[in-house]
Amino acid sequence: MASQNTPANAKRLLQALIDRGNPVAPENRVTQVVAADMGLNESEIRAAIKYATAQGWLESAKFGHTKGWLSITPAGKAAAESE
Repeated sequence: MASQNTPANAKRLLQALIDRGNPVAPENRVTQVVAADMGLNESEIRAAIKYATAQGWLESAKFGHTKGWLSITPAGKAAAESE
C-alpha cells in the first residue's frame, strides 16, 4: 500500500532525474543512487516509481540498449514542473 507521501515522492523523483540532466536512467540506478540522494528507502522509491508509471509520468525507455531503463514522459516533465 502506498503512503500518502507517494505522489510527492514521485514528483521529487522526477525532478531529481531532470536535475541530473538525463531523464532516462536504468531503474536500478534510480532505486540506488537517486533514492539515496533523496533520503528514501527502497520501498518508498519503488512505490514512487510505481505511482509515477501508473500516472503516465515514467515509462520503459524505448531504444535498443536501454532495457530496464526508465524514461520521463512529457506528462512527467510537466508534473515535476508543477511543484
